[in-house]
Amino acid sequence: MPDRNLVNWQKIGDSLKKIVIRRSIQFIWLIGVLWSQVSVTASVDVDRISKNETLGFKIVAVNADATPNVNISPILQHFKIVSGPAQQTNIQWVNGAMTSSRSLSWTLLPKKDGKLNIPSLAVTIGKQTYRTNPIGIQVQKGAGRSQMAHLFIEAKPDKEQAFPGEQVTVTYRLFTRVNLSIENIEYPKSVGFWNEDLRVSQTVRFRDTQIQGVGYKVATLYKAAMFPTQTGRLTIAPMTVTCNVDKPRRNRSGGVFDDPFFNSMFRETQRQFIVSDSLIVEVASYPKTPPADFTGAVGQFEIESWVDTPNVKVNEAITYKVRVKGTGNPNQFNLSEISFPQNMEVFPPTISFKRDEFRDDLTGEQQMDYILIPRSAGNFRLNPVTLTYFNPEIEDFVTARSTPVQITVKPGDKSIIASTQFNREDVTMIGDDIRYIRKDTPKWRQKGQQSIPIWVWGTYVMAAALFIFPGIFTKMSDNRLSTADIRKSRGALKQALKELSKPKEDIFSHTALVIYRYFQSKLFLSSDNLDPLAIELSLKGRVPSDLMTEIVKVTQLCDAGRFGPHASESEDTLQSQVENILTKIDEALA
Repeated sequence: MPDRNLVNWQKIGDSLKKIVIRRSIQFIWLIGVLWSQVSVTASVDVDRISKNETLGFKIVAVNADATPNVNISPILQHFKIVSGPAQQTNIQWVNGAMTSSRSLSWTLLPKKDGKLNIPSLAVTIGKQTYRTNPIGIQVQKGAGRSQMAHLFIEAKPDKEQAFPGEQVTVTYRLFTRVNLSIENIEYPKSVGFWNEDLRVSQTVRFRDTQIQGVGYKVATLYKAAMFPTQTGRLTIAPMTVTCNVDKPRRNRSGGVFDDPFFNSMFRETQRQFIVSDSLIVEVASYPKTPPADFTGAVGQFEIESWVDTPNVKVNEAITYKVRVKGTGNPNQFNLSEISFPQNMEVFPPTISFKRDEFRDDLTGEQQMDYILIPRSAGNFRLNPVTLTYFNPEIEDFVTARSTPVQITVKPGDKSIIASTQFNREDVTMIGDDIRYIRKDTPKWRQKGQQSIPIWVWGTYVMAAALFIFPGIFTKMSDNRLSTADIRKSRGALKQALKELSKPKEDIFSHTALVIYRYFQSKLFLSSDNLDPLAIELSLKGRVPSDLMTEIVKVTQLCDAGRFGPHASESEDTLQSQVENILTKIDEALA
């Protein structure tokens, strides 16, 4: 009969042998995985899109032991990165074999239409560098699968040919046939232009219009004055708008959720990117060689100069003013050097610019104020100031010239004043402020006959009053604080009507804020984060139902005007309507 202990030891040995073999196989498999061939590929989710649609771009590294590092800059020539990179790691087991992959993905938006190419990119994993496969993308100019004909941006210049420095006004308007909310606006940044904002819409206001008999809502998003700084064929970059568009819902007819109430609650939106067309401007050279004193002024200008007083004494300051008025590019040129008499000290000018905000053409006036101090007597002549500019209307150079200024300087009794950086009034006062500390003769009194001034007695009386009556002051302050809410409630209507009369750019947002603050003060509410439902609950049983219904409708109208294009028709009568309703509610709550 075999020894039982020997049998047990054999079983233990067999078990250990199986474990060692299994572990060895797993170890060898793991080494094989680590040393398996790494492959890197690139792919897109769609290879044919419209100009206003996005595509997904992904780079996958199989059997990589580290996250890939990709140089994405070659893509930026033809595509804009909307989002990314998003990282993802995936491990799969197929028939007992493990496959690992690491991926990076981006969302791209094409910058132009036509045949575009995503070039081969360099991917670094650890110390190794791999190359992805190039991918061709066909970008169509039409509406595409997202039906962008219902939603587009019109970029319209006032001219397509210009001279360097001549203003080109570009207007960007959004046309829509669907409900939307704007998430972000990327304003154009063009190379070869100096840009000046004319109108940037803080709140988008839509109005009704028609295009070939089709109704649209249109809003002006941006208007800019663009001045070419070089010649040739220049491109004005497009504007990109990110918006959330309502998606139509299809339900079975007669269903419970077909009610409009549920449609507003379960509204679905789709994120879309709208890109305007790029604009081409042909910038031609000047028809003639510019004069030597031409510094880049283009437009129509006039210049004038004068002094605040033509008759002064030696060492008295004079303000010499030079003003340039007109339409063009006032921030892109300098005046020719002004020659002053040698016996006059000249301080650097202070420069101010005032722009006419109600014109699309960049119009305004630039003024320079010089402080002059004559150091000798006599009659002096300030020469005219000239400005040579190019007039695009007549396509020729014109020189504007101011009139000369005569100054009479009489002898003075003050010595020379040192140079300063102050204005005319400061320079005039230097002789009196610094040269003499006291001019009058002091009044002397004999020792022991001094009297205590009245202001000293007043100081003693004030100190005694503050020491005796602190309790009274504290009590008055506490009483005022304790009744602050009551006083605020009584004056809530007066404060609301005062705030409503103030003009605001966004009348809907301003009116909603005034209404909510009125009820917070009137009803002693603890938070100003109110909504129409909270107002309805607070007024229930305290005011007539018709008044409560009116104020709820008005607050809902304000919210519609803040977040949608459908309430602009009530903008003119909104203020008077709210004043009337709040007055009636205040009488009912009294």
